[in-house]
Amino acid sequence: MKTLHLLGVSILWVMAASPAAAQMAITTFGATDAVQCFENARDDFSSDSGPCDRALDDAALTGLDEMRTRVNRGVIYNRTGELAAAIEDFDAALAMDDAAGEAWLNRGNSYFLMGDLDQALADYETALENDVSQPWSAWYNVGLVYLRRNEADKARAAFEKSLQLNPGFAPSQAELEELQGD
Repeated sequence: MKTLHLLGVSILWVMAASPAAAQMAITTFGATDAVQCFENARDDFSSDSGPCDRALDDAALTGLDEMRTRVNRGVIYNRTGELAAAIEDFDAALAMDDAAGEAWLNRGNSYFLMGDLDQALADYETALENDVSQPWSAWYNVGLVYLRRNEADKARAAFEKSLQLNPGFAPSQAELEELQGD
């Protein structure tokens, strides 16, 4: 498999030699630590979950910001390979708002990283049903699941759907080009 350089989306690098699943941080308002947690989740190279921990300890954090901070800390945990902790945060966020598309998408990434492709696919589909803010990223991730399953036609269809929604999304374009070369 190949390494892709993903643009425009907070990215999780699955492994040096494999495609990356697209992740999304959620904007928070108010609390400084929650905002820094968001910035760290958005930064592809940050592994610092400290601001997230401090924000979650803050009694003044609103319910919405708590949910978003849990998603953002989960993104960081995915990046650092703390997959069980990431799933705990995504589950907690979903307990607060089961329509949080970004929580479904990012939890799907945890399962993808664990090799549980069925659960990853189910979570990506639920993210799409819940109006994830960047559906092209979810379709890209669906395509990655199908690639791992050696279902090239389904992968191709998912990458094409991603590009219908965002014609400039380079990761999906790169995967389609790779599939055409096979």
